[in-house]
Amino acid sequence: MNVRSYPVSGVDAREIGERVRSHMPLARKIAWQVHGRVRDLFEIDDMIQIGMTALVEAAQRFQDTGEATFGAYASVRIRGALVDHLRGHLALTRTAVERRNRIAAAVKSVEAKGRNPNDPECVAAELGITVGEFHSWRNQIAPVGQRSLDEIYDDHSVWFADDGPTPESALLDDELRTRLVANLKKLDERDALVLQLYFVEELNLEEIGEVLGVTVGRVSQLKKAALGKLREWMSEG
Repeated sequence: MNVRSYPVSGVDAREIGERVRSHMPLARKIAWQVHGRVRDLFEIDDMIQIGMTALVEAAQRFQDTGEATFGAYASVRIRGALVDHLRGHLALTRTAVERRNRIAAAVKSVEAKGRNPNDPECVAAELGITVGEFHSWRNQIAPVGQRSLDEIYDDHSVWFADDGPTPESALLDDELRTRLVANLKKLDERDALVLQLYFVEELNLEEIGEVLGVTVGRVSQLKKAALGKLREWMSEG
């Protein structure tokens, strides 16, 4: 994040930079919390970028009058920016999701009929639209695709702790690292997300519950089960 690209309006640039650097985790946390309510419609990377931009703008506009901390001020600005983005794009995104589902159903239908599901003309005909319209739909649904675990996985993340092989030690060995990545991919989407939010994004169980829309107890169960699966798979050799 380059804070120098924003006008400083008389505020020391170093002070702005420090505000931004020290509150980046806050911006990421709020982005994840808001994303939890619309995770099927928006990419988390986009939400984090919006949050970071709002953080920079808050850092340069904040005036310390003693009435509120910068963290409190930034929280309001970041959440407001994210909500404004959702309101502005939600209608379009819902249409995109609906069309994505229709395309998926058409592809299955075309395949079941023994025709080529990769042929735009076949799929467009199944949908009852022109090939041009089909390509327009495909372009529209591109931003609402699902993220893979490859995008979530981070070589430097502490995924689980145990008396057995840890991720850190596993990464020192190519074979173990390959096994770890393969086992992470075997987790279902929710289990992988719980581990990411806990170990990578450093959200607590209550915050993860807000993201997933479940109770703290359920989050604890999901986390424990996911770690148990990884430990079992890693010990299988």
